[in-house]
Amino acid sequence: MQTLLRAGAFALALFGSAGLAAAQGAPGSGNAPDQLQLSPSQKQSIRQGLMSEQTQTTAGSQGQVGSKTPASVTPHALPSDVTAQVPATKKFLFVKLPDRILLIDPDQQQVAEIILNDSDSNPGAQPR
Repeated sequence: MQTLLRAGAFALALFGSAGLAAAQGAPGSGNAPDQLQLSPSQKQSIRQGLMSEQTQTTAGSQGQVGSKTPASVTPHALPSDVTAQVPATKKFLFVKLPDRILLIDPDQQQVAEIILNDSDSNPGAQPR
């Protein structure tokens, strides 16, 4: 009986630690920005919806997924027409740079997605 209890406790500890490890990398867990899985048409909707928004510039960092938001830019809330078309973006902020749009996880202040201004719709194009 005691051996059975030990085996049960061991199994519980093993599976519990595996669940904890998986949760550490889960979206919204605080360790990594939420990942967006945007389709090309959703990216195009975002590009079009932000076309009239002011472009910001940043010295040096252009932002990489998972990196901190560049200090020289100010993230803004996405317009309601964009979040209506792409509901997955509701909680995100954006920074519009000359050649890309950064979607920012506001909780982590990290870049969650990068949308290139034109090359996403043209697979052979090179980023500017």
